[in-house]
Amino acid sequence: MPQPEVSIWGTILTCIEIGLHVYAIQAEQNNGVVLDAEYAKQKLSTEALALGERHGEHIYFDDVKSVAPAYELAQQGAITHPELSELAKHPEKLAMEGKYYAPEYFGDFSPPEDKVWNSFSNLQPLCNGIYFVDREKQPMLAVHQTIGEQVLSEMAVHGSSGQGEYLLYPLTDCAIPVFELSASHPAVLAQITDESSLLHSLCDDHPEYVGMHNLHTEEWGQIHDQPSPKSLFLQRQLELAANQEYLMPNDSAIYMQQEITPSLQAREAPEDFFEPANEEMEW
Repeated sequence: MPQPEVSIWGTILTCIEIGLHVYAIQAEQNNGVVLDAEYAKQKLSTEALALGERHGEHIYFDDVKSVAPAYELAQQGAITHPELSELAKHPEKLAMEGKYYAPEYFGDFSPPEDKVWNSFSNLQPLCNGIYFVDREKQPMLAVHQTIGEQVLSEMAVHGSSGQGEYLLYPLTDCAIPVFELSASHPAVLAQITDESSLLHSLCDDHPEYVGMHNLHTEEWGQIHDQPSPKSLFLQRQLELAANQEYLMPNDSAIYMQQEITPSLQAREAPEDFFEPANEEMEW
């Protein structure tokens, strides 16, 4: 079967054969993996086929869902392009990424595990791979490492402590990961009750991060300090403050005088979010 000459994603910009009857395509509107339909039926499971879209004699998997056919083809040794030899040798790496990009096929991430020397309690799932947890009675944000690798900056990742497969952030110092995750995870955005507090926390605790962010961001998306209590931007923080388990002494008077209301005027509404894009999956 010849390679596709037309695409459901618009004009084809590049098309590379990465295996027999398997093509990595970059097009105007999207990119991903395209297989000859009859070959795909022979090589792929029903579950993987369900993630694709048939058009003519080919089945299209966009750059997010292509992780599933890539995983099955790698297991069979059907990916032969030399630049993808690492994926062909280690399909288990695709399986871990797949828990983020295609959980309907690969399944969700396992929750943070309890350790005898560092026990977790009060697990509160926000979404796949992101939790509020208590570690030795300290409230923390837990983010799976795979999510961190895909959507968090190096500064956010380096500011974490590790526990198994999860990055951990105390709720007293989680402004950077919350700010970044809220741009791609509506469940995290929904937890933010006061954007002013988030911006103030970033400016006060992480001025170097704010400087780098503003240097590479247009004016409408830049971070600017606003008068507000620090580290009281999450619903979970407010609940702990109300129980007098978390509120810092210097914030008490400010918090009592402030009316905490959801704003996030500079951020997109949840319905405007796009599926995650992964540079590694852009063939």
